[in-house]
Amino acid sequence: MTPKKTFEQNLKDLEKIVEKLENGSTSLDEAITLFQKGRALSKACENRLQEVELKIRELVEDQDGALAARDLDESRDESEES
Repeated sequence: MTPKKTFEQNLKDLEKIVEKLENGSTSLDEAITLFQKGRALSKACENRLQEVELKIRELVEDQDGALAARDLDESRDESEES
């Protein structure tokens, strides 16, 4: 079984696909295949970001040092007030 690719690896592969598609030197069939791979990589990146967002919500500490679940927007608002 092959190891799961990291977010960074998927993003790098996605960037390569975008470069190839923007270059315009691919055939239609190759462009379709690249587009499909790109969609899959994009979805994998999106899923990973959602996982990380949930972890961040779980790991935010309140003023007493206790862990509290908060929206990321609430954490940003508090950091901007400081």
